[in-house]
Amino acid sequence: MRSQIVNMLKKYKKEAQNAFNSAKYDIALKFYALALSIDPDDIDLKVGALLSDFAKEDEEEAIALQDFYFSSIHFGDDKERLYQEIVDSIDYEDNFLASLLDSITVFTESLEQGVEYNDFLNIAKKRGDIKRTLEDVMFSGRIIINSKEDMMDFITLLFKYDFKDEALIYLENAIKIYPGDTYFEEKFRELSKRNFI
Repeated sequence: MRSQIVNMLKKYKKEAQNAFNSAKYDIALKFYALALSIDPDDIDLKVGALLSDFAKEDEEEAIALQDFYFSSIHFGDDKERLYQEIVDSIDYEDNFLASLLDSITVFTESLEQGVEYNDFLNIAKKRGDIKRTLEDVMFSGRIIINSKEDMMDFITLLFKYDFKDEALIYLENAIKIYPGDTYFEEKFRELSKRNFI
């Protein structure tokens, strides 16, 4: 379990930094917040979250501050002091991180309750990466599907992006939900034989 948490933390950090580097600051902020929900004392994450939020106001300054932070810690400067300097320089309120963690708690609780299939599709479209969004949802939450058509669409996506075991589980459950429905039985036979690339 501990290694799974460590891996999740690494994944969130990497996703956050990639999003920041791609100027997707809202996404970066969400991933930094998810990482902070696991390790709220990590200074790198605190700096990343602050700068992701600040970049929406002043992108150039946020990038410059990030470069300053990374180059300073490379030369052995104290992270806590650097963090405080950044907070002071951009004049952020002390309760920013606390409110960020509160909001991410609400987000993760709603994720645990489930994400509507259409919301999942919208998130995947905004991110431009269906496979990664599938990985995040399969790892952190569950999909709420309200129609037979959405169920088959989701199962087809799972197969297409190589989540074959999960797809077959969903398909087996669909056959139980819709007993005697030849649609799912035929799709089960068809999809279990198809080789999606």
